[in-house]
Amino acid sequence: MIQRSLFDELPERPKKREGIPSLDRFQGALLCSTVGDALGWPTEFLRHDSKYKPPFRLPLQDFVQWQKLVGGKWWGYEETIAPGAYSDDTQLALAMARCIKETGEFEPERFAYEELPLWLHYERGGGRSVKTAARKLIGKNADWSQNFYKQGDLDYRTAGANGAAMRNLPIALVNVGNESRIIRDSFCSAIITHGHPRAILGTILFSLAVNYAITASQDVTLEGCIEYLRSNMEQIGRVIAQDDRLMNWIHHWDGGNHNEELSFRYSFNKTRQEASQYLEGIREFIISDTQEYYNFVGVLTPATKGSGLATVCAALYIFLKYANQPEVALPIAANMLGSDTDTIGIFLGAFLGAYHGISAVPLHLLNKVQDHDYLLKMASRLHSIAANEPQEYWSANQSVDRKIAYLRMLAWEIGLHEMFWDAIGEGGVVYHPSIGRGTIVHKDVKSIRREGYIAKLIHVKFDCGQTCIFHSRVENNGKVSESLGQDIASALAS
Repeated sequence: MIQRSLFDELPERPKKREGIPSLDRFQGALLCSTVGDALGWPTEFLRHDSKYKPPFRLPLQDFVQWQKLVGGKWWGYEETIAPGAYSDDTQLALAMARCIKETGEFEPERFAYEELPLWLHYERGGGRSVKTAARKLIGKNADWSQNFYKQGDLDYRTAGANGAAMRNLPIALVNVGNESRIIRDSFCSAIITHGHPRAILGTILFSLAVNYAITASQDVTLEGCIEYLRSNMEQIGRVIAQDDRLMNWIHHWDGGNHNEELSFRYSFNKTRQEASQYLEGIREFIISDTQEYYNFVGVLTPATKGSGLATVCAALYIFLKYANQPEVALPIAANMLGSDTDTIGIFLGAFLGAYHGISAVPLHLLNKVQDHDYLLKMASRLHSIAANEPQEYWSANQSVDRKIAYLRMLAWEIGLHEMFWDAIGEGGVVYHPSIGRGTIVHKDVKSIRREGYIAKLIHVKFDCGQTCIFHSRVENNGKVSESLGQDIASALAS
């Protein structure tokens, strides 16, 4: 049966939307969020009480080169991270941006069946929930709106971290001024990978806060922002009720359980109360030290530091406290050791850039962030979509055919294996299914502790302006680990 959304019956957007915020504010939001990511990534796993001393001076005020252990103690390797390099947070935001049609509609199928599985080849710092969700989306029974995975201690229904919110900036930007579409598309985006209300509400709250900042014609105020967010949180239930896909998802989440206290609705309402407490706490702690508010929402506690709701509120706190001092705000987020510094930096940078435009980015960081030109180009595309203006470059319009998507992915897997096997060397041209044509600029081999394996890294510069490092472990016999090929082949055979 074809699922129908009542939103599908809304009239098409007018040929040109008037009153759209300036391109500068779109570019500021995407660029400054990436700067926040790159500035905070080196400190993501540092703690004040740790005996480990990083090879760079604290507090951070600039991009630094640093070493990251990828893959754990026995399966991992040391990778040098260049100054200004961004993490999986920005990677997934760019993937999301490629899944927005010229009409402004978000295509969950494209993200779920193309971008997300392909991202596994070049992810940098991806969380377990997102990576597990990505793999589960390849298979004969895969369904982006029913991705209820369980693997080890991971359970979709309890996945409440910020991996959904961190990628959602493009949805906020293209739907500027349209809170109902922001809520609907943010909900759809979140449930592809996360099933707990903290992740979903955090995604919605982040996107609404971006909308508040980017549409502000006067100074943002603490009271005005909190009232705006509270008012729109009350509208979430109405928006969800008008979309058959989301109502079906909630029915599946409940699983036929008739205990009200175990229902999604009950959990969501409790989480909404939690969000109201966090927003009220901003008012209470605004003149206090930032660390006090961080403790209040739990982002300095290891078990809750990555909460999709708490991290958004932590960034919102800093934004409302230092709205007119972005050069102060960004380093504060990056140097709050023990918190999820890169993701809070993403959120904070998005708020600051949406409000101030590119001027929010400190001058000494402006041109040093990875893929600077591509970020500006993507922001320009999102602005054109929001204004319903002609596009300057590629835009996905055709619906996703999953079989074709899997075939394209399988072809890329074969080509990727050839790169790892050295059949394609530096200077060779490759064609990625979603990012396009690229050139191999560097290949690297890393030793790992596990006997019989090495790690191979392939740096690719794509014509569009994005740079990626594709990686895998390779056995001495040439077999490539972490392949998606078997899963893809099984899906195609079904």
